[in-house]
Amino acid sequence: MKLDVWDVALLAVIFLHLWYSPFTKVEESFTIQAIHDILKYGIRDISKYDHLQFPGVVPRTFIGPLIIAFLAKPLVAGSELLFGSDSGPSSGLRTQLLVRGVIGFTNGLSLVFLKHQVQALFDRRNDVAQTKKEQDVSETPTNSYVGTLFALFSTTQFHLMFYSSRPLPNFVIALPVANCAFALIMAHRFGSAIALLGFASVVFRLEMTALTAGIALSVLWFKKASLVRVIEFGALGVMSGAALSIFVDSHFWRYSTFPEADSFLFNVVAGKSVEWGSTPFYSYVTSSLPSLFLPPTALLLNFIGLRAAPQEVKIVAQAAYFHILILSFQPHKEWRFIIYAVPAITLVASCGASRIFQMKGFKEANLLKAVILISSVVSLVISVAFSFISSMNYPGGEALQQFNEYASRRNVSNTVVHLDVPVCMTGATLFGQLEDAHNITYDKTEDLGSLRKNWDSYDFLITSIPDPFDFPVESNDQWELLHSTKAFSGINILQLSIVLESELRDNFPTLKMLVYTRSLAPVVDAIKGAITTDTIFTYKRSGSKFNT
Repeated sequence: MKLDVWDVALLAVIFLHLWYSPFTKVEESFTIQAIHDILKYGIRDISKYDHLQFPGVVPRTFIGPLIIAFLAKPLVAGSELLFGSDSGPSSGLRTQLLVRGVIGFTNGLSLVFLKHQVQALFDRRNDVAQTKKEQDVSETPTNSYVGTLFALFSTTQFHLMFYSSRPLPNFVIALPVANCAFALIMAHRFGSAIALLGFASVVFRLEMTALTAGIALSVLWFKKASLVRVIEFGALGVMSGAALSIFVDSHFWRYSTFPEADSFLFNVVAGKSVEWGSTPFYSYVTSSLPSLFLPPTALLLNFIGLRAAPQEVKIVAQAAYFHILILSFQPHKEWRFIIYAVPAITLVASCGASRIFQMKGFKEANLLKAVILISSVVSLVISVAFSFISSMNYPGGEALQQFNEYASRRNVSNTVVHLDVPVCMTGATLFGQLEDAHNITYDKTEDLGSLRKNWDSYDFLITSIPDPFDFPVESNDQWELLHSTKAFSGINILQLSIVLESELRDNFPTLKMLVYTRSLAPVVDAIKGAITTDTIFTYKRSGSKFNT
């Protein structure tokens, strides 16, 4: 598979989002901590693994983290060889970037693979049409645009690109497998696609069962395989996946477990998922999909694309719609549960746009072409704006990095720093901690009783509490504020007006600085100052041995 300029652009956009937002959030904590522990401790002795201390509500599979850690290991080794294994406060963050880069690459490469397979499908159809001297537009859209439009629509999306490098369980191997299954459909390998999705459903994300069922039903509807063959391949994928998951995950959790089955019993059978909120049946259609596709041009193009698409694309499209329908019955809904449908919907939209671009001699067609191109530009602008705002949502990771830089400058060692829950939820991971040579203990005690018991051992605090008088433990010790970390606080019209008024009063100093430095940094800093507020605070105990 030879990469073209659109393939490179797709991968580049994923990595740009990663570079601009290197930290993670609480939903990603299990995967990123698991990858860290696999890389650091290996897979035999798991006594120091993070999940044994913080197991979460239900067990999750280690197979995804194992695959990512295996792929990242050579890159991490090369990085340590080049920069040294302990090269300062950024060494752990650099490793985290490499790990997330591998996640992004697997997702990006799967989209590229799907793009090439659908392009090959249209190329074959056009070759057959030319041989038979048939030019039925309704059956054979112009093959020059489908792959390019799929890359264009994908690259300018925010959620798909931004989250492709993030260690959310839905994006770690699960989404790449779904994309590869779609690509196999394009290559007429229907049984392999069903087996692959069945495997992924029981190993990575059980909600993919709806997608698997959708593919199976569509394959049967279009008579691409017999019922016996569909059942055989589905059973093969499910049984092999279940066996592998039980074998691997029972080792890491130290008891017999089948994570996705346990999750199903907890969230669906016991109905515990509603504790995280519930939304109406129609929420995916009225809320999630419009937010995933801004502006909704790709959604509208599905009405044209579904009629113009060949059967292989229709199979994928119907499976995606079926997946969304089935998950709509579950009260607790999140957009990431239907992320597997996004490439399929984008693919159908590309077929619709391709048909429009092949039309000639119609004013309406030219208008539609302009709308498609303009909406892609608008989507890109929205994506850049969302990425800019999202980069300010990880104050915990930034605060931990700031502390590590302080500790490295002051040669701080043999000390204890406490991280509270909001810090751990907004970016503080094991990769963000300094290496063992510094002998810094990063304490994450949550229980108030244990916190009071350990309080005197803390030399530093990284917390969301802005005032020491509000600390959960009363103490005569004084705490010195080392620094505060800002986070996105919303678009404050009043604050923006104050900034604008200041700019007008002082004859636009930010604009002058932009011209003088030839850099957007002054403008970016001014905008950040207007939409962020101090959120995380780092304290040092006064009178400690680190007082300098």
